[in-house]
Amino acid sequence: MATEPGGGLVDTHCHLVLLEDRGLLEEALEAAAAAGVEQIVSIGLDVEDSDRNRVLAERHPGIFFTVGWHPHQKTAPDPAQMRDLDALLRHPRAVAVGEVGLDRYWRPGYHEVPLEVQRRSLAALLELAVSHGKPVVIHDREAHDEVLAEIDVRPGVRGVMHCFSGDAAHARASVARGFACSFAGTVTFPRSEAIQAAARAVPDDAWVVETDAPFLAPVPHRGRPNQPAYVAATTAALARLRQIGVADAARQSSANARRWFGLPAPRGGDRLGNGAARR
Repeated sequence: MATEPGGGLVDTHCHLVLLEDRGLLEEALEAAAAAGVEQIVSIGLDVEDSDRNRVLAERHPGIFFTVGWHPHQKTAPDPAQMRDLDALLRHPRAVAVGEVGLDRYWRPGYHEVPLEVQRRSLAALLELAVSHGKPVVIHDREAHDEVLAEIDVRPGVRGVMHCFSGDAAHARASVARGFACSFAGTVTFPRSEAIQAAARAVPDDAWVVETDAPFLAPVPHRGRPNQPAYVAATTAALARLRQIGVADAARQSSANARRWFGLPAPRGGDRLGNGAARR
């Protein structure tokens, strides 16, 4: 999917550290640049992972990072870890808090973190986001009402519902609370009618696209490790659902991403893949 300058794609949620651990990072960044991806937001899972994302953001043009505490972490962050997260969030390329949230899909081998532990983690990071005036990236799996309740008691929270998994009514409820809906490869899956209805219903200024790489590769890339380049397939799916042109969908989603995350407009050597990586 070719894009014009200034109309390139933004992958608002991927895990570049996990791609690096698999030996796929440089290949994935080259493919992303070739696919028209100009900027990537790489998501932190804990202190160490967030710091590794910082290193990648300093090294590569077009990469930004978040400071997070994934709900699968077995304990809530302690005071020392919160100080580390706070310090990382002051970095000029740190654009959001998360991923953090609630996950009620318990099963052995996936996660078994008690909901009360997840709630403590979520509360701590929501307060961190508000204190810095940063958006928060929410992980919400089968916990729509609980997540909204946690948001409702903390005025000033805003952000993005990562890998949006609700229906049109939940999309409207999220937008009303100051959140954008981020659509991942799941919107391309068979039997994802509710998510697709949400993608059609969400306002023009309140949706973005993501990959969640290396997970959830969209159709037609199912069965492969996901990568930022595949955000083009998800953007094309949103264009079909919203009955707009693919180029218009790319411009709209990327403009939304830059507004919600406070990303600068890419210029010159700041685009992903322009020039040598910063060392």
